[in-house]
Amino acid sequence: MIDWHCHILPGLDDGAADRAQSLAMAAALAAAGFSTVYCTPHLMRGCYEAANDQVRRGVSELQQCLNQEGIPLKLLAGREYCLDEYLLPALEDPLPLGDSRQVLVEIPPGITADMVRRLSYDMVRAGFTPVIAHPERCHLLEPATDRRAEGRGLLGALKGMLAGKGRRTMDERLSDTTGNPLLDYLRDLGCSFQGNLGSFSGFYGRQVRSVAEALHERGLYDRYGSDLHTPEQAARVLCSPRPADAK
Repeated sequence: MIDWHCHILPGLDDGAADRAQSLAMAAALAAAGFSTVYCTPHLMRGCYEAANDQVRRGVSELQQCLNQEGIPLKLLAGREYCLDEYLLPALEDPLPLGDSRQVLVEIPPGITADMVRRLSYDMVRAGFTPVIAHPERCHLLEPATDRRAEGRGLLGALKGMLAGKGRRTMDERLSDTTGNPLLDYLRDLGCSFQGNLGSFSGFYGRQVRSVAEALHERGLYDRYGSDLHTPEQAARVLCSPRPADAK
C-alpha cells in the first residue's frame, strides 16, 4: 500500500518531533502493510518554511535509518502546500509527489470558493495536477446529502455493493453530480482527491466521517493517506477499518 500524505520527517513541521518518533511512525506504517510513504511536510508561509533541499535531505537521512533498522519502507519526497496567495510563486521551484507533476495541496479555512477555483485553474494551466488533501475536512467541498444513503454508512454501502444491490460502475459514479458546484468544478478540472484514513474511523469527528463516506460513495477518492503527525496518532488511525479501495 501507498501512503500519499504523511508528516514523518523529523523537525520540519508539526509532525514528528525527532528521529525516534519518525522511526516509531515508520514501524507502525510497515506493520499496517504500507510499503511506500510520501513524506509531505507543510509549506505554510510564516509558520513552516523548510526549504525543498531540507525536505530531500530529510528523506535521504531517514531512509538510511530505516534501512539500518530493517524497516521495509520506501520514502519519497513531497510536501503539503497551502492553497493560498503564496502557492504559485512556490511552484516556480516545486517539490511535487515523487517524480510526478502532482502537487498535494490543502485548502485552508477562510478561503473563498472563487479563490480555490482560480488557484486550482492556475496550477493546471502551469502543468501541475492538484491533489486535494482530505477534502472531507473542508466545508467548501461537502456534497449534497444523498437521502438514499442516509444511515447506511460506508460499511453498509460496501455490503450492498458486494451483494450486487445498487451496484454502479466507477464511470457511472463519477458521472454523478455531487450537488456541490466547487467540488464538481475541481473534479472536472482533473484534480485528484486524497482521503485521510482516520476520517473513516471518526478520528476527526462524526461530521467528517459522514462527508468522507459520502465522497467515497461517489467514487471521488483515487488515493488515501495516513496524514500521521505522531506515533500516538498512528495507533488510532492505522488500526481502524479502512476503505476497501485503499491500496
